[in-house]
Amino acid sequence: MALIEANGIVQEYELTGPAGGAPLVLIHELGGSLQSWDRCMPALAAAGRRVLRYNWRGTGASEKIRGELDVATLCDDLAALIIAVGLAQPADVAGTALGGGVALAFAARHPAKVRRVAVSSPAIGGSDGLKDMLRSRADLVEVQGMRGQVDTSLDRSYLPKYRSDREAFVAYRNRWIANDPVSYASHNRMLAAMDETAHLARIAGPVLVIGGSDDALLTPTAMRAIADALPVAEFRELPTGHFLPVNTPDLWGSEVLPWLGEGRFGS
Repeated sequence: MALIEANGIVQEYELTGPAGGAPLVLIHELGGSLQSWDRCMPALAAAGRRVLRYNWRGTGASEKIRGELDVATLCDDLAALIIAVGLAQPADVAGTALGGGVALAFAARHPAKVRRVAVSSPAIGGSDGLKDMLRSRADLVEVQGMRGQVDTSLDRSYLPKYRSDREAFVAYRNRWIANDPVSYASHNRMLAAMDETAHLARIAGPVLVIGGSDDALLTPTAMRAIADALPVAEFRELPTGHFLPVNTPDLWGSEVLPWLGEGRFGS
């Protein structure tokens, strides 16, 4: 992993794969990090992909947040990072949960940089109940720190049935606790204020939207509605949870990589 300044902040990233490989950007989930994609990387290496994964503003070693944040700023951060590291464009973009919402927002705001988008359980807004939960969690972590909310949060998003790889789960939980609570609170408040619905129609390229059959936070029905609002989209319901690349990385590879590989790169 490396650090680079782009869009006025220091961003942590990793760029792997052959220089001539088809470019792919990976965007992690709320509370996650670029390491959320670790178990997907062998399949990407085998496919010869040029992969950029990064820690968005406020996560990992990327510069921390003090104040308000909006999704447009995260999109501008990514656009600047792509240029700074010299990733070829247009690139494919994949994201999960809030990272999926950021991927869609990025495709709407920076269409020339995006070829195809694959998202699982993308968070683009939410019900009043979800917004209240996010604001409450933001307030709590600022007072309690991350440890006070880890089990409540992961019991919803990282279901026990997907914890058979105990080492992977413990590592994920430890990274979650190590998040900067002030930045994490800003991410929660950003999502509570988000509504990307009106921007979906601006995404011209193909989008794969995946809903997890075990995802009670963002249900397959809600994910199908997102796909229906996109100009060119395919919806799939898969046997997975809220974090597809974390919960079932092999399934992510077998479903998403072939779809991203359809057609000639750059077309």
